[in-house]
Amino acid sequence: MSSNAEHTYRIGVVGPSDLVSLVKRVAALEFTDHLVVPLIYRNEAQAVEVISARPDVDALLFTGVIPYTLAQAAGVLTEPAAYIDYTGATLYGALVELMSAGHDPACISIDTLARPLVVESLSHVGIATTDITTAEYRRGTDVRRYAQFHRDHARTQPGAVAITCVRSVYELIREDIYTIRLAPAVASVRTALETVTMELAGRISSDAQVVLGMIELPEPDDRLTGDIRALAGSLFPVGPASYVLVTTRGVLAQHTCDWTVMPLLEQLSQRHNWVRIGLGVGRSAADAEALARRAVERCRTAGPFTAIVSVGSGRDFVITETEPDPTRTEEPLSLHVAARRAGLSRTTLLKLEAAVAAHPGGEVTAADIAAALGIEPRSARRTLKQLERSGLAQPVGTVGSGAGRPAVRYAVRLES
Repeated sequence: MSSNAEHTYRIGVVGPSDLVSLVKRVAALEFTDHLVVPLIYRNEAQAVEVISARPDVDALLFTGVIPYTLAQAAGVLTEPAAYIDYTGATLYGALVELMSAGHDPACISIDTLARPLVVESLSHVGIATTDITTAEYRRGTDVRRYAQFHRDHARTQPGAVAITCVRSVYELIREDIYTIRLAPAVASVRTALETVTMELAGRISSDAQVVLGMIELPEPDDRLTGDIRALAGSLFPVGPASYVLVTTRGVLAQHTCDWTVMPLLEQLSQRHNWVRIGLGVGRSAADAEALARRAVERCRTAGPFTAIVSVGSGRDFVITETEPDPTRTEEPLSLHVAARRAGLSRTTLLKLEAAVAAHPGGEVTAADIAAALGIEPRSARRTLKQLERSGLAQPVGTVGSGAGRPAVRYAVRLES
């Protein structure tokens, strides 16, 4: 990868300080357009706490499977995530160290790794696996249980060697048993970084997918061009009151807060007796058009004010608006203007107002918005950018210190 003044991705690396430093060195040499954000813990049990307090990152890379599994079980993984595999090059490096010290590689105990992978790796280099014992990581397995596993093996196998993937286990047994702590080989680190990079690139590619929308109204609407400004797309009339919209998936996901609301539908429902919006997301314009046609047909039976987003594979997201209540008191003009200017729904704006009011000076971060709206941090960052472009939010500083990029703090003003 080529060096670049702007970092393409911010990768949060979760692990003990020595392994995080190793990943950082590899990234500095071979992934020069990445920024490594160290997320360091002293033991694996702290992994969830460290991740919960993380700064703004695009992906997470774990230095082992245990912290990755703990984070996955806790439901704190909102970004693409991967962990470094300790089989292959990493395990071979430990075997070389073992044999160099005069120990028998056929009489070892190995924790964390799955036995089939260990047997495959050792058999590949001609090492007998009959006397090798393994303890694969399973959720709930603690450090002391692994330590006891290695001690039990050492009692039955004279001259046995313990190989551990867990620093806490190494510290518990190294005084009693000859122990090697597996540290990821450079090749294993490189592979993990490539995996995370490809997943991120795939997500960006997905955001660039074509979206074709079909809008049907009971009468022509000369204000529609202004309404779709938030979608950064192109509008083409194809009939007296029918229109085709072209945009991209990333913009649409932002506009709909990941397929949960449709500000455009809400705006049109204030002016028309019925509204149908069918949106198709495809790898090509032809795919998107076919999905959009199917979506708008479904709108005919789904209610008078309906938008359907079809992303293929039978997955449709249905968004509906209730019929306007003639007795409802109108929203304050400031909220109406803010909604139109930002391309957000009034419901979203009301939630944003409450979130802003709960913070001193009306200053919030993406994490605050994500919690208030119940959306992912990535979508919250998009919403703040949308408000910023509309002149309703302004960056005023940052929150956090230390390694990595701190979160941006915004002053939000929703008044007209």
